[in-house]
Amino acid sequence: MVFDIKDIQKQLSAVPLVSPYPHDLSVAIICDVFRVAGLRPPSRADWAGLEHTSKAAGLWKEQVGMLAHVLTSTTLGEDSAQALRKDADAKVLLALFFTRVEPLTAEMVRSNAFRQEEFLRKWVHAVQGQVKGETAMESDARLKKLDYRAALKELERADEARKREADKRLKELQEAEKRAADARGWRE
Repeated sequence: MVFDIKDIQKQLSAVPLVSPYPHDLSVAIICDVFRVAGLRPPSRADWAGLEHTSKAAGLWKEQVGMLAHVLTSTTLGEDSAQALRKDADAKVLLALFFTRVEPLTAEMVRSNAFRQEEFLRKWVHAVQGQVKGETAMESDARLKKLDYRAALKELERADEARKREADKRLKELQEAEKRAADARGWRE
């Protein structure tokens, strides 16, 4: 199944912002996509397991709500139901998706076009769909460029490098001051 990410983003921008769906409603919406696809949706125990394995339960609930919002507000729900293979395991698919989008908050997805595109692309990847007008390699490359986790890691590396450089400069300054003090003592 081919997904038109740009069109889905247009559809999302046309939908007024709504307050987050209650968690149970979000779960029901996502389960309905699997039912429409002819698949067994995750059980309550499966959902509890997904929440338990999440690093931040509050963040996970936001992501569940955002996924439900996107599935109902756009053609993504219908397209996803068509794209899902009959041998797909809903629990595994959702675990994979939520693990991949873990650092993204609902607010980030709502307010940032890059994070929204990343969220949508990760869902398309999870349901094994294709992005319209792109080869699989182009889609993977675009997803790597958008990856928020990679950006966070890069930021952390840059912060560490700045800290090391600042520590090095401070040490050199202290050594220079000590040499200057030693030189003054010798002259006096």
